[in-house]
Amino acid sequence: MNKTFTRVASLTLAAGAIALSAAAVAADGVAARPAAVRFYPLLGYWKGDAKLAEQGKPTVVLALSLSCRKASSGWAVRCDMVGRNESMIMTESDLMGVDPVTGTGHWFAVSNQGDTHDHIAEWPDPNTMKAHYAWTQDGKQMLESILFQLIGNSSLEFRSVVTSDGNEVGSFSGKLTR
Repeated sequence: MNKTFTRVASLTLAAGAIALSAAAVAADGVAARPAAVRFYPLLGYWKGDAKLAEQGKPTVVLALSLSCRKASSGWAVRCDMVGRNESMIMTESDLMGVDPVTGTGHWFAVSNQGDTHDHIAEWPDPNTMKAHYAWTQDGKQMLESILFQLIGNSSLEFRSVVTSDGNEVGSFSGKLTR
């Protein structure tokens, strides 16, 4: 490794550590509240049923579990989802956090279906999270729009809709309880 790269890498790491320390401690010396608290209502173990619908295919019903916990000392939330029935298994790993500069929520998802998405999340109210991911596929504008609705402390309803040039081509929805 050359010395210039080593010096730049060391300075970058030191600057990053200083920035993280500044973000974690407010001017009055009190630890800042992680912005990821917006995702904290998802913490815990959830289970229920979900329906997967794709254009031109029969609807599939899955038993679904979702397990979420704090990550990165509370500055992120990590979730693992498993959906299964007698003929298929779907898995997904999620990492959620909030950009401290812009306040933008990010939900990075990777699934065993080959999907890797960075959803942008927002909270119209404390019990509602909306997220979206947009891309172009085969020349068509694709959009995944997700709505999470918390009902009390023990119920979560969700619906994910995928559109192609504005037309619905698939959905994933369900209700989970803890």
